[in-house]
Amino acid sequence: MPLLRVALPTPLRRLFDYLPAKGQHLPQVGVRVQVPFGNRQLVGLVVELVEESSIPVSKLKAARDYLDKDPLFTREHLDFLLWVAGYYHQPAGEVISTALPALLRQGQALHPPQQPRWQLTDLGRETSPADLNRAPRQAALLEFLQLRPSPPLQKEILGAGFNLTQVRALEEKELVTSYLLPHKTQGVGLPALPQEEASPREVLAELPLQLTAEQEKVLTQLNDSLGHFQPHLLLGVTGSGKTEVYLQLIQKILERGEQALVLIPEIGLTPQTLSRFQKRFNRRVVALHSGMTDRERLNAWRSALEGKAGVVLGTRSAIFTPLPRLGAILVDEEHDASFKQQDKVRYQARDLAVLRGKREGVPVVLGSATPSLESLAHGLAGDYQLHHLTERPGQDVELPQPKLLDIRSRKLQGGFSEPLLKAMGQHLQAGNQVLVLLNRRGFAPVLFCSECGWIAGCKHCDARMTWHREPPKLHCHHCDTQQPLPPACPQCGHQPLQPLGSGTERAEETLQERFPDIPVIRIDRDAVKGRTALQEKLDQIFHARPGILLGTQMLAKGHHFPDVTLATLLDADHGLYSSDPRAMERTAQLLVQVAGRAGRAEKKGEVIIQTHHSDDPRLEKLCVAGYEALARDLLDERRQAHWPPFAYLALWRAEAPQAAQVEALMQALASQLRSLLAEQPEAVSLLGPVPAPMERRQGRYHMQLVLHAEKRAPLHRLLARVLLWMEAAPEAKKVRWSLDVDPDDLF
Repeated sequence: MPLLRVALPTPLRRLFDYLPAKGQHLPQVGVRVQVPFGNRQLVGLVVELVEESSIPVSKLKAARDYLDKDPLFTREHLDFLLWVAGYYHQPAGEVISTALPALLRQGQALHPPQQPRWQLTDLGRETSPADLNRAPRQAALLEFLQLRPSPPLQKEILGAGFNLTQVRALEEKELVTSYLLPHKTQGVGLPALPQEEASPREVLAELPLQLTAEQEKVLTQLNDSLGHFQPHLLLGVTGSGKTEVYLQLIQKILERGEQALVLIPEIGLTPQTLSRFQKRFNRRVVALHSGMTDRERLNAWRSALEGKAGVVLGTRSAIFTPLPRLGAILVDEEHDASFKQQDKVRYQARDLAVLRGKREGVPVVLGSATPSLESLAHGLAGDYQLHHLTERPGQDVELPQPKLLDIRSRKLQGGFSEPLLKAMGQHLQAGNQVLVLLNRRGFAPVLFCSECGWIAGCKHCDARMTWHREPPKLHCHHCDTQQPLPPACPQCGHQPLQPLGSGTERAEETLQERFPDIPVIRIDRDAVKGRTALQEKLDQIFHARPGILLGTQMLAKGHHFPDVTLATLLDADHGLYSSDPRAMERTAQLLVQVAGRAGRAEKKGEVIIQTHHSDDPRLEKLCVAGYEALARDLLDERRQAHWPPFAYLALWRAEAPQAAQVEALMQALASQLRSLLAEQPEAVSLLGPVPAPMERRQGRYHMQLVLHAEKRAPLHRLLARVLLWMEAAPEAKKVRWSLDVDPDDLF
């Protein structure tokens, strides 16, 4: 008898066998199924039909119901998801659950039931609402329906403040009746038309821009790779027109009757990118990101699944979207850290884009002005086809060269030096905009007592509390703990307490005092809350001339501000001497991205970077020779140190309320790893276990252990072996632990 092998959303790294549902036909692989699991009912996905099970058939439970008639995933796409689970050593059920919209995970139908319409009967049209004076809400509903030019949907009635009880009461009085709209037909007795209207013959809704010779050359090479797998790395300076190349490549894909998947790093970029794509194409363009409602996300996902969407634009999880006619995958700002999922199912969407392209035989385009060292290494080695865009379109548009402003021995006002404030004044006086980036929220990162040296620290983390002025509070950005400002030093009673350092709130106050007549538009996580807040801020920016744009790194990602002629970074020193192996790479990327916001239209741009280390050779190389030159040096350092991308890592993390619990598990894990390596040697080394850089966070103690190998295979063999021990270890049941393969962040 065939059995169902089901992937369930549990932390267990295995599949589960069930008997078929009683009285129903055997389901296809790829449909959702509702099954009993302990004392719960879970929604899983059938991944295989098997004849035998390791569990006696008499002990197997039967599935309760099948939730789909047709598979949600093809066999090929399901194999891709299972490969992801295997490579990252994550539970298959959780990976598949991540690939489904929330409503489907909850068991709702792929196609929601059709909403009924309610229309008046002949009696309802003749009845006066006054005849229902003993039921005023029914009378109001009857009047509402009589005033409507056409029968409303049930949801429209509910949206007007009525309820189903009142509707049913009118139905019992034979005043109203419901009906469902039939499918459109071509005429009496003729077959039904498809629900979706045919797409316009012309793909373009507006004419494309004229390409430069550089852009034309790149586009030709990208077009030549359509129809087969070829990874591309497009290294284009900021403002060089990478998006226009994407658009014209997508035009060719749509003309071939195929679909394009475009990944972008931030939902903040989605509205403007979505608008640009929708204006360009006479095809459906849908978005997929966490800022959408569950229903919006399901509708977009279904449109992609059914092939109705020509372009799918989404953040990292969109890489799992099923597309029956996939023609190419594009990853914009591929270097961005947000493409790495840092919790639950940990994966790198950029890497999965390349893998999916290979499995489906389509080209993959990774674009960035500051590519990740991993992608650049592939490009330099010839694994990816490397393309360059070195100029901005337009004869008079030059890429500004950053200037280093040494602030040693200079007095700073809210983080600003006097030479920088004067330069800002000149640009503002000319009617232009200035962009200021400071990657710290709040008023000041430290509140301290100048008398005894007390510093406001978090009770739950090894971190300092950030002082916020609006509203006044101390706020830990690691665990979200908030508390009132102390009136005096709790240690010695001295007052007032002093701020140390600058955050965006303090910088905003300084700028408002220095330039009282100039609007200061602040964009950070405190100032931008709600679904429409960011777009409202961006709209303000486009009308503020002159104006100052102040924010964290979310302001530096991919936005086009044509009136910004000065871009400045208040503190470039954070990543210069960090113990984080990626710190310099990320600092350089941020500096270049900030610099790229200036001089993007006809106006000449200027970039000023404040630093205490203007003589640092890496900063000098970045400013003079550019990002790629510095990145090549960083790659040489990585090669000599045997560090990614020339080696492979896996990071174990563990946390618990008691430090002893975490240490017991991690020491046992290290001991087990050494024992496994002694039994069957592998070219893998252990680094740790050691306390995490921030050992106590959110009231829990954290430790970590890194596995290092120069080849993937031995690392993954060892992980597979030790996971069997880890899932059964008594110490692991008292501790929250995770495994991160190819970690981006060791901190």
